[in-house]
Amino acid sequence: MKIGTRGSLLALAQTDLFIEAVNRAYPGLVCEKVIIRTAGDNIQDRPLAEFGGKGVFVTEFEEAIRQGSIDCAVHSAKDMPTELADGLSIVCVLPREDPRDVLVVRRGTDLAARQQAVIGTGSLRRRAQLAACYPNMAFAPLRGNVPTRLERLRAGEYDGIVLAAAGLKRLGLAAEEDLAYRYLAAETVIPAGGQAVIAVEGRADGTQAFLSRLSDSRAAAELETERLILRKLNAGCHEAVGVYAQVGAPTGTFRESAKDVICIRAVREKDGVLLRQELCGAAGERCALARQMARRLSMGAE
Repeated sequence: MKIGTRGSLLALAQTDLFIEAVNRAYPGLVCEKVIIRTAGDNIQDRPLAEFGGKGVFVTEFEEAIRQGSIDCAVHSAKDMPTELADGLSIVCVLPREDPRDVLVVRRGTDLAARQQAVIGTGSLRRRAQLAACYPNMAFAPLRGNVPTRLERLRAGEYDGIVLAAAGLKRLGLAAEEDLAYRYLAAETVIPAGGQAVIAVEGRADGTQAFLSRLSDSRAAAELETERLILRKLNAGCHEAVGVYAQVGAPTGTFRESAKDVICIRAVREKDGVLLRQELCGAAGERCALARQMARRLSMGAE
């Protein structure tokens, strides 16, 4: 099985996690990594929203799958557009890592003591939510792979940077001695849809149905819910939207057991105002809840 992947250390680490799962389930299946460079990899001097949004990390893989040069592709789910190419689908979803964002600073840095703290992030979602929590923050663009971003922080280009906890943990970079990490609660800074989820894209004709055996049902349900909300909102990289669905979230408002409950938190910024919404209900009704959430966010943004 030829598996498409980007060439960054994080992409390769995530692909290795998928291959390990394949090897456990199908010991006789030989996996080969095929590294593909995307438009998002080639263009590093501009924000994603300026040259195509989320599709810049996916289009080349979809073409390779359709041409047959690879069988499937491993993606960070948050990088995937809400509409996939015709004939393709998500065929496997691995267990979710920590979905939170992390504010990383050089050890000893006191951001609160600074009149203005320069924070590196290219995410409109992160900027909008952090600005509401920390009025003294100013934001500067930041792109590149995770190790490169950390080196730019160490070099003093920023007072702090914001990264996904999942990427730091998968790369073993969540405990660097010269750095300090502030994990931002998902209730305060709502993650991007699909954050911390590894999704495998393949053909939708059933030929790769065997990979569904590897899927984590909880992560798959959360991802389906988040992607449905984003699709209904037509939200990409061009506006500040966060959405996080949590299956098994504790709640006292439903009689179902925790594993049968899903809680959805979402945020959308419009004209400088943050609209936050939360819904909980039966996990089996997640699609209806997702549509309701999208309606709330649309109405509030009008």
